Amino acid sequence: MKDSRNDFALALAREAGRYAKALRQEGLSVSQKAVNDFVTNADKAVEDFIHSRIAACFPDDAILGEEGGLSGGDDGWTWVVDPIDGTVNYMNGFPDYTVSIALMKCGETVFGAVCHPEADETFWAAKGQGAWLDGKRIGASTLPLDRGLALVVPPHRHHELLDGFIEGAKRLYGLVSDMRSIGSAACSLCYVACGRCSLYYEWGLKIWDIAAGVLIAREAGLTVRLEEGPIGTNVLAAAAGDIDRILGAIK
Repeated sequence: MKDSRNDFALALAREAGRYAKALRQEGLSVSQKAVNDFVTNADKAVEDFIHSRIAACFPDDAILGEEGGLSGGDDGWTWVVDPIDGTVNYMNGFPDYTVSIALMKCGETVFGAVCHPEADETFWAAKGQGAWLDGKRIGASTLPLDRGLALVVPPHRHHELLDGFIEGAKRLYGLVSDMRSIGSAACSLCYVACGRCSLYYEWGLKIWDIAAGVLIAREAGLTVRLEEGPIGTNVLAAAAGDIDRILGAIK
């Protein structure tokens, strides 16, 4: 990594992950933004921590955070921050939550870091430099699809869409060994990127959910399809050789 922002982002993701873990151990207050959409005091505290560090070191850069929206400069650099991706997991003590930080230059994601605090793991990628889990390069699963795991996440905030989603998921189930839903888009993309799962499929995501994870998955050699749907971005990530079969099942 040659860009100082990349080094900074990687270190910051790890530091913010440690902070998020410490805050959860101290106890949380939880409020509800919408149906099945929660925010904790830690979401806000971790985002403020990340924001303050970036603003101090790169004052001309813009910052887009899930909780705070867009702020900052106009020099072409934008930091996209999800302080705790998987808030429901986090507030219930389920270990799969992440801190996700992506760096965009003129609208293109050039670096992404995703810290999984409970596993003490940090996934990262720089455009054109591959994807990494800490110091080890990662890539897609080599298992055939019918032996693989699928990460399939229902549109839990939009129950009116469940029937259509589940019909596609049923057809998809015929292609794989089993299915999981772990509740963090960034974590899911990283698990596909390092070969722990064979595919990931979810509807209705926002840019802060996926900016870092999509780059990590693509740099790991996965094909990632993004499609704008009625509630946000629909994401499918899988090995290139499996994409057509998967699309045939879910469409």
